[in-house]
Amino acid sequence: MSTHIDDLRSSSTLASGVFPTTVSISALGPTVDLADGDGACFAVQQIGDAPEEGSIVGLIEQSNDGTSWSAIAGAAFAPVEGGYNLQIIRFLRATRYVRWAATISGSSSAFAVCALIGSQKKTF
Repeated sequence: MSTHIDDLRSSSTLASGVFPTTVSISALGPTVDLADGDGACFAVQQIGDAPEEGSIVGLIEQSNDGTSWSAIAGAAFAPVEGGYNLQIIRFLRATRYVRWAATISGSSSAFAVCALIGSQKKTF
């Protein structure tokens, strides 16, 4: 995948891994279909307001059918304690579908979060 992007809109497949929301228990984003994508993928996770106690660990999962999910090796964000954090990861998937998932720990923890998942489009 090239690191030079002239036209992000037409050269990439981009989808919301989770629309901006507040989560207080383990969370799952919508299923993202990367059938048009090729090669390495990336994900951006942004944490906004957060509690003083607790942590959130985001990761990317994959699925062949959109039903059974497994974590992708190397596709985890660093744990976040507190708020206002932006992370970008690069990963390789082996299946068509992916999604963002998170585990939250701490009593009464609520994190403002959003995520974006993308891949370079296939070139024929």
